[in-house]
Amino acid sequence: MAEQNHGPGELLTKVLHHLVGGVCLTIDVLEADLGLTRRQISNAMSTLVRHGLVERAEAGCYQLTADGEVARAEGRVFTSGPNGPHTGRARKPWRDTFRQRAWSAMRMSVTFTIGDIVVAASVDDRDSTSNAMKYARQLTLAGYLMEMPVRQKGTRLTSNGFKRFRLIRDTGPAAPVYREKKKALYDYNLREDVPCVRNS
Repeated sequence: MAEQNHGPGELLTKVLHHLVGGVCLTIDVLEADLGLTRRQISNAMSTLVRHGLVERAEAGCYQLTADGEVARAEGRVFTSGPNGPHTGRARKPWRDTFRQRAWSAMRMSVTFTIGDIVVAASVDDRDSTSNAMKYARQLTLAGYLMEMPVRQKGTRLTSNGFKRFRLIRDTGPAAPVYREKKKALYDYNLREDVPCVRNS
């Protein structure tokens, strides 16, 4: 699906007003209902989560927070782009990196392949597939991801299929950052290092 162009804040407004208080919607449902790409929905949802208007109710399913319900009821219209409007909360010092976008996409998905994450998170990033594969491996070794036993079917007859993953340790919105010297992921949500160790 080709991405549609939206004016500043229009995408955020569209997603916010499609959500209904007390109802949990998945990325798949939003994609079908709104005619948007997974990347557009993922980016918009990440911004709404950062501003406290949307919360993850369960794996891959999102709903309005109390503040979000008020914003929707008031007919809130966003006039700014990716960063969204100021909500009175202190902003997190997250960098808009590929891995931050990838982490956000993982939090919004029930299960996913590397290809799913690349599509959702890549914005003219170099070697995004290789980056996503390395990050998934680091997250798996640190116990954040679990590799699913059944692969997604490939498109070629000779394909072994694509590995599928599930996020089993969601510690918060900030993406864990790999530290080469410590062979560990620094989790900004926990404020601690999580070793990347191979299970025996």
